[in-house]
Amino acid sequence: MIDKLRVFLESKLPPGSFIRNVVTLMTGTIFAQALMILVAPILTRLYSPDDFGVYALFTSIASIITVFACLSYDFAIVLPEQDKDAANVLGLSILACLGVCGLTLLIVAFFHNQVTNLFNAPNLSICLWFIPLSVLGAGLFKAFNYWSTRRKQFKRLAARQITQSTITSATQIGIGVTSYVGPGGLISGLIIGQLVATGRLAWQIGKDEGKFLKLSISYKNLKRMAIRYKKFPLYNSWSGLFNTASTMLPALLLGYFFNPAVVGFYALGQRVLSLPMGVIGGSIAQVFYPRATKAERDGDLSIVTLDMFERLLAIGFVPLMLIVIVAPDLFTLVFGERWWTAGQYVRWLSLWLFFQFISSPLSTIYYVKGRQRALLLFNVVMFLMRFLVIIVGGSRGDVILTIFLLGLIGAISYCFFTIYITSLAGIATLQVLLSIFKQLVFGIPYCIFPLLVLYISRSSLAFVLVAIASGFIFLLIMAYRFKRLGVLI
Repeated sequence: MIDKLRVFLESKLPPGSFIRNVVTLMTGTIFAQALMILVAPILTRLYSPDDFGVYALFTSIASIITVFACLSYDFAIVLPEQDKDAANVLGLSILACLGVCGLTLLIVAFFHNQVTNLFNAPNLSICLWFIPLSVLGAGLFKAFNYWSTRRKQFKRLAARQITQSTITSATQIGIGVTSYVGPGGLISGLIIGQLVATGRLAWQIGKDEGKFLKLSISYKNLKRMAIRYKKFPLYNSWSGLFNTASTMLPALLLGYFFNPAVVGFYALGQRVLSLPMGVIGGSIAQVFYPRATKAERDGDLSIVTLDMFERLLAIGFVPLMLIVIVAPDLFTLVFGERWWTAGQYVRWLSLWLFFQFISSPLSTIYYVKGRQRALLLFNVVMFLMRFLVIIVGGSRGDVILTIFLLGLIGAISYCFFTIYITSLAGIATLQVLLSIFKQLVFGIPYCIFPLLVLYISRSSLAFVLVAIASGFIFLLIMAYRFKRLGVLI
């Protein structure tokens, strides 16, 4: 079904075009995200908020370590002009990943009890031993991901996404139904999905390009590439650490100040918000990086960036605002009454994730312009600000205040981040603000109509259904406008 849809869409688009590459990735992403959305109501009935909380703590710790998995050499795979040099950067990434996994195992062996006590989560203790496997699967994927991006093998990546989501979801449900083991079922499904999907991607690369890679990689070339792209481990690794840590920090500190259930509510809320954003944003980011690199060489980076910014703004604003107004009712309807609180969290986090959705695909401009230091500075500041607001809210024992401050500081920070990125690309701040204002005016009617339905009918079900319909109509209109204007082609 997915292949038929992809073939149909690709037949309507020019070969090698930007939008065609995005569509190729999106077919896999859409399937993966749609499957996760479909299984989420099942998982929330098989696993408790405490289970999701421990799972969120595990993924937060693993994600932070994964930042160092390839020492950020994976980001440099796209940059060399010659494939031979890029192959050696790929080799560096793989070697670094194996080394980091070994070091992680040693750390877990010595400190797993201390970590468990820190987050007041006894069920986390045994789970920590599986972190090196998760880092291995995620780290190797980072390297293979950028190699496939460079080679424009987006079908590989789409297949990998489908494989991981299918195996992860099936395993998590299967364990939950047959032998409930708490958060271990969620974590086992994640790791098995990562390793199988990444193994399949590695097999495809070895089959298609293994001979070329073997002939290209040598100790001399590995050393030369390590020196050429030394800025990536020196600056980008730490930048990525602070970026990921600031994203994962809320789950870790919420676990410290409150309890795993609060972490579970937060994790589900963030997951639901991130899923629809990731369907489009992740695929666009994947394809935009090499396109921005070429645009910088050709001297039209500002045009390409402004076009991308306006498209991201257009497709993200209305769906996100609809989620904001309907979130608690939507969560109760889909996930069950005990998850109403997660919907409340979503309201406060949404604006933060909206600006993050816009800025994330554009953030590759930092690498294109060689501004890794500036990116590092931003991520350090973001980390410190989030740390501070969680300390303030956590020390007062007020969960809602903590979530509100997180959303507010995240929205302000990423709004500034977006403006700075676009200025790097040569776009005036006034043009950025004007684009935001125009989208605000255009999108308000789609958000008002569901509220009117709620006011008149007093029915939560009607409210949710009308909001979904309003968002669907909006996306259809956006698709028609993009087709008529011929953007991103």
